Amino acid sequence: MEKLRKKGVFDFSLFGAALLLWTIGVVMVYSATQIHETGPLAGIYRTQIIWVVIGILIIMAIVSLPGRVLFHGAYLFYIGSLVFLVLALMISTEVKGAGRWISIGGFNIQPSEFAKVGLLLALAKYLSGKSVDLYKPSTFIMPGLLMFIPFVLVMRQPDLGTALVFGAMALPMFYWGGLSLLQIFFIVSPGISLVLSSVPLLLTYESAQSWGFVEVLPWGFFFLATIAVLYFTRPPLFIWVGVVVANLFTSTIITVVWNSVLKDYQKMRIISFINPQADPWGAGYQVIQSMVAVGSGNIFGKGFLQGTQSRLAFLPEQHTDFIFSVLGEQFGIVGCTLVLFLFLFIIIRGLMITLLIRNRFINLSVVGASSILAFHVFVNIGMALGIMPVTGLPLPFLSYGGSYTFTVAILVAIMLNAKHTKQDF
Repeated sequence: MEKLRKKGVFDFSLFGAALLLWTIGVVMVYSATQIHETGPLAGIYRTQIIWVVIGILIIMAIVSLPGRVLFHGAYLFYIGSLVFLVLALMISTEVKGAGRWISIGGFNIQPSEFAKVGLLLALAKYLSGKSVDLYKPSTFIMPGLLMFIPFVLVMRQPDLGTALVFGAMALPMFYWGGLSLLQIFFIVSPGISLVLSSVPLLLTYESAQSWGFVEVLPWGFFFLATIAVLYFTRPPLFIWVGVVVANLFTSTIITVVWNSVLKDYQKMRIISFINPQADPWGAGYQVIQSMVAVGSGNIFGKGFLQGTQSRLAFLPEQHTDFIFSVLGEQFGIVGCTLVLFLFLFIIIRGLMITLLIRNRFINLSVVGASSILAFHVFVNIGMALGIMPVTGLPLPFLSYGGSYTFTVAILVAIMLNAKHTKQDF
């Protein structure tokens, strides 16, 4: 802790943890693709090494910059990321039905990855000068606009995973920027209502029988609890009305959409998120194979290059979305625990830095960077274990991909820059 307090000193422990994770990632990418002697996946671990080296150079470059450079260039980076998102819609290279990539010089660039950093810096700059307060809706006009534009552009691709990242990053930044936990609860409560009210629909569709009044109990208890919170905290009347109406709307609209809009195959895809066995050869195939891979690793794993799921290519997208499954199969609980510890160390280290830096912009940037990494880790590993829907979010440091490697490098660099350079602006 004493070393962490020293400003102007490069944080070798944080950088070392990132470098170790990148090394593990390269090894896992090699393991996941070494069966491919020809084709697009042959030797891609070499490409990943190049991406990592470039990522390290990006870290060194950003760490050497004064913090005020990031501050003054925040909106420029944000605008640049929007331009690339628009280009992705106009001249994108379509991969698996989604137009998310721009081909430049033979390489595919994913603009939505850089949009995460662009929004992060833009929100940090705005919130560094103005606080937000749910009881003063006007304070959300600009932050809402900053989020709305990239959100719409990303959803047009479509890329739900990145859109979710925007929200997961913004909420902690709003909290740091002035919102209380109570106000955060009011904001997320409609989303909780939507999830709780959708569970009975999924259970009824899968079992083909109604559970009667019992179906609405989870949502009913939550709604009553929300009303109780509103009553005892006594927020302004428009908050009362807004929270109640929003919760009732989300709980109702999900039923309408489920019964009148979604087709059977779309419903089955959603159900497969909850129960992959409902469609084992379709939407649930990836998750089933992933859980088999992780479970078969036991405590110490099957050994490097010895995983049957990865070696026989039963697991789709094992070098990107499901790289954690490869790790679990070959190195077991021990290997997974080591990687989780390194992730936890980086995230906690970043949050600890915010306690030592008084500059509001830098603090907000570090909180946003830590939140992005934490959300990616939570969702990706949840996907591999079958407890989260498959959204296509890669695992930081481990998953193959140039754009995401560069994005992770920028996020780590923001953390390192916070303590390494003077923040006297």
